Amino acid sequence: MFFISRRHLFGAALALPAGAQATPSLRIVSGDLPPFAIEGQPGRPGVLVELVEELARRAGHAVKVEFYPWARAMQMASAQPRVAILPLTRTPEREPHYQWLLKLYVQHFVFINRAGRPPVSSLEQAKRLKLTVLRASPNLAQLQRHGFREELVLQAHSVEDMLRQLERGHVDAIYGGDVINMDKVRGSGRDPAQFQVGLELESGEVWLAASAGIDEAELARLQDARQAMLRDGSIERLFKAYGIRPRAEDLR
Repeated sequence: MFFISRRHLFGAALALPAGAQATPSLRIVSGDLPPFAIEGQPGRPGVLVELVEELARRAGHAVKVEFYPWARAMQMASAQPRVAILPLTRTPEREPHYQWLLKLYVQHFVFINRAGRPPVSSLEQAKRLKLTVLRASPNLAQLQRHGFREELVLQAHSVEDMLRQLERGHVDAIYGGDVINMDKVRGSGRDPAQFQVGLELESGEVWLAASAGIDEAELARLQDARQAMLRDGSIERLFKAYGIRPRAEDLR
């Protein structure tokens, strides 16, 4: 098995800033959203978990991402200062409620249905289907902006629940992030050939965000660490270690 060490992925670490020990503790939360965040896999916790933990370390925080159901993680980050969340899609509705700390990636939102049925290829076709989305994600609001009827959209507690609803015929298609949903198909032992990716409706930047409590100096250290990792190729290598070959513009 080809092994990529954290030293190889990240290169030489930046020196910790003087006085970092006096900074109040920072918590970072997420949900189980493979391959970005993978619960129960401490050796391979997800590409964005590894990225953010390394950025936090370089900025002076020894922190491990904590996993909760996604709606619970959202509630914690929105209500408690110095609790950051990843990967949070930046939307107009959320804009005023968070400090947007670091752009991590660009997610592409697509319709996925079962192979052997007509692929979802047009907006008009999609509007006639029964769909499922992840609860507390931006996906329901996206669909509503495009004129989808809320009564045709079921909200699921997890990506696994979404896949089960599709397999049992409760819905016609899934709507959500292409990487997250297809990674769950593969990671759960399902045959990817039994699913097909259709129309991309929207794309959205995913960020590390917090409701409050991150000062300007701390934010600058995080941003400087991210720029250093972009320059030396560490971020691209980390994505490739998870089998993801991102478009260059999706990381900038």
